[in-house]
Amino acid sequence: MAASKKAVLGPLVGAVDQGTSSTRFLVFNSKTAELLSHHQVEIKQEFPREGWVEQDPKEILHSVYECIEKTCEKLGQLNIDISNIKDNPTSCFMEKVEGLRP
Repeated sequence: MAASKKAVLGPLVGAVDQGTSSTRFLVFNSKTAELLSHHQVEIKQEFPREGWVEQDPKEILHSVYECIEKTCEKLGQLNIDISNIKDNPTSCFMEKVEGLRP
């Protein structure tokens, strides 16, 4: 049985949207701006003081990996080639080894 050919729409643009309560990864067709697929994961929040909100950077990183993986799986189910997804670099700076948590 021959494998089905993947549709090449490229280049595709991948975007991580990191919010206060969730992480999303979205993939768009760069020529049409059409949203092809996305996945969203809720992240835990802590409120140590009035007006403060904290998240665990390791949980955020894990949620980014999960969102990218699930979005790419969905693109695969749509038979879209994922080899041409582009994203800008993203950084998370730490003050100490354990992060910025109290």
